[in-house]
Amino acid sequence: MAEEGNHPPRKSYAEVVGRKAAIPSREKYFEDIATGMKSENVDVREASVYKNEPYIPVSKEEMQKLAQWFKYGLVGKFSHAKPPLVKVQQALNTFELSGDVSVGNLDGKHVLLNFDREEDYCRIFAKPV
Repeated sequence: MAEEGNHPPRKSYAEVVGRKAAIPSREKYFEDIATGMKSENVDVREASVYKNEPYIPVSKEEMQKLAQWFKYGLVGKFSHAKPPLVKVQQALNTFELSGDVSVGNLDGKHVLLNFDREEDYCRIFAKPV
């Protein structure tokens, strides 16, 4: 028996069950997700104004190239208040996805789920609410 005061350090819950939490420490926003994208063959242009709104001209081909980054993207809508992204990530972890998913805030009621595998996208998209 160990002497009083000589106890080994306490383990965290994650260490006890053998898994470390894979949840980000801060919430990600759309800008965070989009920052990692490579916009190959898309020229960056200055914004202009059209009908008193900011406007950046983009060709159909450029739009299709940019859309490829979100081909397995879903927007989740919450009718009242959006839960913290940690809770959304925890809910997604229960599905045992085969690939990665990026979860980010769009606004106060919407999140962006961007899957890297089509089968995960289809599985979540087909799941009844």
